[in-house]
Amino acid sequence: MPNAEQVPQSSFLYFTGQGSDKVYQVHLRPRDDGWVVDYGNGRRGGTLATGTKTSSPLAFEAALKIYQKVVKEKTSKGYTPDQSGALYTSTELAGRMSGELPQLPTLILEEQAARYFDDPGWGLQEKADGENRILLIEGEAVRGTNRRGLFVDIPQAWAGAADAPAGRTVIAGEHVGDAFMAFDLLELHGQDLRGAPFIERFGHLRRIAVAVPWVTVLDLELSAEGKRRRARELLASHGEGYVLKALDAPFAAGRSTASLKFKFNQSATCEVIRVNAQRSVAVGLRDEAGAMVDLGNVTVPPNEPLPAVGTLVEVRYLYRYAGGKFEQPVYKGRRADMTPADAVLSQVTRIKDRGAFPDDEAA
Repeated sequence: MPNAEQVPQSSFLYFTGQGSDKVYQVHLRPRDDGWVVDYGNGRRGGTLATGTKTSSPLAFEAALKIYQKVVKEKTSKGYTPDQSGALYTSTELAGRMSGELPQLPTLILEEQAARYFDDPGWGLQEKADGENRILLIEGEAVRGTNRRGLFVDIPQAWAGAADAPAGRTVIAGEHVGDAFMAFDLLELHGQDLRGAPFIERFGHLRRIAVAVPWVTVLDLELSAEGKRRRARELLASHGEGYVLKALDAPFAAGRSTASLKFKFNQSATCEVIRVNAQRSVAVGLRDEAGAMVDLGNVTVPPNEPLPAVGTLVEVRYLYRYAGGKFEQPVYKGRRADMTPADAVLSQVTRIKDRGAFPDDEAA
């Protein structure tokens, strides 16, 4: 057991300037019979990448030296103290399989989406621009998983579910910054709801979420007028898109035709195939034969580290010309929750024939 002088320590640091707005946090924490040094870093207000500087628990003095060295290195590079960063948990289960896999909506085109607005059997929710999370709540313990079913660290603010009823509750949603945007409920106080219709699960979700301050439930539009209005609002506010949900469908993990997504600007998980000289990288996707297709260059923002060749990254784009590159690509960040098998050309469905748009280059 650590003595009175051996107490946990945390430093919240940030760097702004030259287009950057980065957060770095480092934590000295007890674990098992020793101490570890964990960190989180990324864009301010975004989802932080987390890791550890100690592969196994150390004596307090040894861990303290590592902690102080990390803080000194960061402050020498222009980072300054800041107390507004959200503390992330550090779970010994990180990277292990949870047994929980999300339901993944199928991408559709705008002309396909229109008919669901008039269908009373379908509802519409915003597609939050974050990372897929399933939260497992048991008493005061809250654990998070990613789209691959692996346990991940979550903001510390989510980890205290005081006065939670007995039995496990499982909520599906998106991790956006420090917020959890919930859209489905899979278990409630030990009762499995996966076989119940979505509209029933959603009703339970709205009732329980009011007691959890860090959960925001994504609104569900049911009327044709409401669905069209919400779609217009999301487009006007530069939202990512929306998801159409079959109201009578049970929950099923994996790619689903009972959950359909439309994105105003499409994005794809790509592989970095070349690092260029001026803060840009070339990205590509593999076709059905396994051959790499070069989709062009994308600029990496100053507040993002340059990804190495082979890294998976998310790229948002307007469309792709047939046989050509991405048009107006935007770098969104690394995708540690994806695998090389996800970086395939079939993700790209918004394709235009260059010959049909003769004025594009002159515009």
